Amino acid sequence: MSAGSRSLLDFIQTPVMVGDPDGCVVYVNPAFETDFRVPLEEVAGQPLANLFAGGGREAVLRAVVRVCGSQSTTDAERFSLLVDDRGYKVLASAVEAEGGRVGVILLLVRESAGEARVQSFGREIQTPLDELSACLASIAEHATGPDSQAQRIAIADGVRCLDRVRKWADGVAASLKKG
Repeated sequence: MSAGSRSLLDFIQTPVMVGDPDGCVVYVNPAFETDFRVPLEEVAGQPLANLFAGGGREAVLRAVVRVCGSQSTTDAERFSLLVDDRGYKVLASAVEAEGGRVGVILLLVRESAGEARVQSFGREIQTPLDELSACLASIAEHATGPDSQAQRIAIADGVRCLDRVRKWADGVAASLKKG
């Protein structure tokens, strides 16, 4: 795209990135430049994934490899991305590039702060739930003596409650992924 020409993507108020078939940046729209504080001139030619850190880099790389490697312009990938405590829902879609090769366009829709926080909570709650499950199993294993039957009943009640919490946590996570 020449410096003097304008694209329809320039007018979209949501960050957009376009990558060539090799997964390198060929375009970012003004909304991307504003949100990520980086002009196209600084990122042009770099791998799309290198614009992100940690798990975000891996998620973008995985999506770009899958979409660009598909050889079909109908493929798309959806995933979540967390950048500087801002959550994004990302749609990576195939786009026809020069010579019939497949490139990629990424649309980054900002999530509300509450939704990103809930997703983070959903990931963080799994560890204490696993620890609680292990504790209950250990207590059940050592429940002996005259009160052991009452202890086992209480432990079984605790396990049922834990299972209900897991189902709720899984339901919240599933609904956010569909989001």
